[in-house]
Amino acid sequence: MSIQQMQQQLINQISAVNDEDILRMLSEELSYSLEGHADLASLLSNADFKELTLLADEPVDQNTISFNEFNAIMEQWRMK
Repeated sequence: MSIQQMQQQLINQISAVNDEDILRMLSEELSYSLEGHADLASLLSNADFKELTLLADEPVDQNTISFNEFNAIMEQWRMK
């Protein structure tokens, strides 16, 4: 797909959006990208970057419960 085709596709998609929040988000994202801030990690301190990396590397299921466990807990909570 050419640059012009991608531009037209984006224009068409944006023209179809009537949600102010989505348009605001798109505007902010585009403004940020055009300012040349490609790497958000460069804005973090070393400690913050290490913490974020640790959190991202945690197993997905570490702090989760099954749907059945959730239902059992909710049933107990509703009885109180």
